Amino acid sequence: MEEVNVILERHEQKLIALERDVADLRQVQAEIRTMNETLATLTSELKHTNEHLARHERKIEEIDSQPKKRLQQIITAIIAALAGGLISWIIGAVTIG
Repeated sequence: MEEVNVILERHEQKLIALERDVADLRQVQAEIRTMNETLATLTSELKHTNEHLARHERKIEEIDSQPKKRLQQIITAIIAALAGGLISWIIGAVTIG
């Protein structure tokens, strides 16, 4: 009979240990859920940040290209003015001469 009591005591101790382990695992599970929710939030915020960054990059490229366009317009105007002046000079020289 005493042997049965010893076996029951061992089983009881094992059950107590298992219950403690299950309680610890529940706490770990809750922490994992919290981390998962935090990760989902961070992922969403990162996506919005990347979209925002892409918009700013496009604006910067647009602003950066404006001086180049303006310089091309100035060069075109100078060439047109020189060509017009040269043609006027040639016409004037031909009609006078």
